[in-house]
Amino acid sequence: MFKNLTCYRLGDWPQSATELDAALQTQPFTPCSATQAKSVGWAPPRGHEHGALVEAVDGQWIAQLVIETKAVPADAIRRRVDEEAARIEKESGRPVGRKERKDMKDDALLALLPQAFPRRTTVTVWIDPQRRLLLLDTASAPRADIATSALSDISGAGWHLAPLITRTEPRTAMGAWLADEDALPAGFAIGMECELKGSGDEPASVRFARHPLHADDMRQHINTGKLPVSLALGWQERVSFSLTRQLQLKKIRFDEGVMQDAGDVESADERFDADIAIATGELSALLDALLEALGGEQQDA
Repeated sequence: MFKNLTCYRLGDWPQSATELDAALQTQPFTPCSATQAKSVGWAPPRGHEHGALVEAVDGQWIAQLVIETKAVPADAIRRRVDEEAARIEKESGRPVGRKERKDMKDDALLALLPQAFPRRTTVTVWIDPQRRLLLLDTASAPRADIATSALSDISGAGWHLAPLITRTEPRTAMGAWLADEDALPAGFAIGMECELKGSGDEPASVRFARHPLHADDMRQHINTGKLPVSLALGWQERVSFSLTRQLQLKKIRFDEGVMQDAGDVESADERFDADIAIATGELSALLDALLEALGGEQQDA
């Protein structure tokens, strides 16, 4: 449940979970057809067939975008085109031109797509209506673009989206925390993973994994012009994650016992509600603390 978060500031749409559900119903997910390379649509987040496309749990709205793609290996297309071109040249005695080869390539793709295996991925979409936040459970920029485009396609008046921008850049703050442990905000702890990168056309980079990040060692790298592009952090001994310079949260893990706060539940639906309520509650508090640690949101961004 929520392994990554890409965060956006959302405008006035949607006004209610019911309105969002009705909008998503216009683009339900359907698997790729035989000659279709990509299909994007919405599916019930609980996994129930014909279930609601938006679940409102503890004041938070949850949806699920499904992305299915079919890819044909380039080598298979090239072999088919070469075979067809060789046949034409043998029968007609003329060479195959560039434009004709391009058309043959398109034909080869259509012919081979039915044999391609589909690959399906999902992106959990979380809307916090009170904070006007859109949060996507992905660290992939292409998948985030697909999700925001899918929302834009079915949105009405008031749709506006912008990335969260803080007054202090994350890499500047992370550099200060690494150089001086006393500068680390209350409630946060530095983990054991970090990536530092310099500037210029061929920037030097240093990556630490499962390694104590001592301030003296980090200060030497920072003094040579390297700044963190990601840093492992812990918060309140409840959530661990890696913060990136783009204000993404990656590798989110809830510490032992956090997800057990719901106690015993008897059904899958109750477990879904409990997991969503706990995860969104913890992450909402973490985001508030993180934004404060970065100087607050830049309102004119």
